[in-house]
Amino acid sequence: MTVKKLIQAEIDRIPEQELDNLYQWIKEFTDKINSVKNGIFSPQNIPSETLETAEKNLSNSYPYHDLDYLAGTWTKEDETEFLLNTQQFNEIDQQLWQ
Repeated sequence: MTVKKLIQAEIDRIPEQELDNLYQWIKEFTDKINSVKNGIFSPQNIPSETLETAEKNLSNSYPYHDLDYLAGTWTKEDETEFLLNTQQFNEIDQQLWQ
């Protein structure tokens, strides 16, 4: 069975009232693919919902400042202790990769 037939079989299982949503999704998907292929990837080609979501996530990226008071407070001893305790993370287990 070809991929196209598999897709058609899945589409046949979708209730009729949901086909409009599927069509819109497919249209947006193909428009995005064509935009990338044609090198016309610009904000005008991005759905407004995507831009709104990205903007919302960006505005929520750095809301926490509860640990700010710790910045710049490490001593040389703290750094040495941290580096010794995390040194194993830089080692590669050769047996694991065989």
